[in-house]
Amino acid sequence: MKSAVIVLNGASSAGKTSIARAIQRLSKSPVLYASLDNFTDMFHWPAIGDLDVQRECHRVGVSNFHATLPILASSGFAVVVDHVFEQHAWFEATRNALSAKKTYFVGVHCPLDVLVDREKARGDRRVGLSRWQFDRVHVQKPYDLEVDTSKQSSESCASAVIDFVTNASNRANKAPEPTPVAVTPRAIEGDSK
Repeated sequence: MKSAVIVLNGASSAGKTSIARAIQRLSKSPVLYASLDNFTDMFHWPAIGDLDVQRECHRVGVSNFHATLPILASSGFAVVVDHVFEQHAWFEATRNALSAKKTYFVGVHCPLDVLVDREKARGDRRVGLSRWQFDRVHVQKPYDLEVDTSKQSSESCASAVIDFVTNASNRANKAPEPTPVAVTPRAIEGDSK
């Protein structure tokens, strides 16, 4: 898993950050953590009242996040990316940004009622955000692995991700098995039998 890139995608409050932090704790080698929230939260949102300016700030944060991904992926360390693909274009931008590296896309799911309860309990998310994202973030996303945080702990999900990536890497690095060749007897020169 040394230089793999893992992209976690799911609605707000699905458990992506908890899984990412668990991957960092459980991995045998260092793992960088890259979060979309860190880029969009570079702005002090309460000070930005104009909706058009808010949209532009958000667009800049998302764009800068995508621009940073190839730099992080070239570090030689594994990277876990915490994303929410509200728009299919964000998925495409992420895939394109990471095209030089083996990247594993992981869908992080849980039922809507669980998302809503978590969102309320957190208190740091706009109420209704997870409901709005729920039907959008997983549409037409080709995942390598999917986890459900309502059925597994973040540590269990992280272990499943690490195992999947490690096994996939081992399969990719394994020398192909030799193909058996059918040997047919040929006449030995001078043998008249």
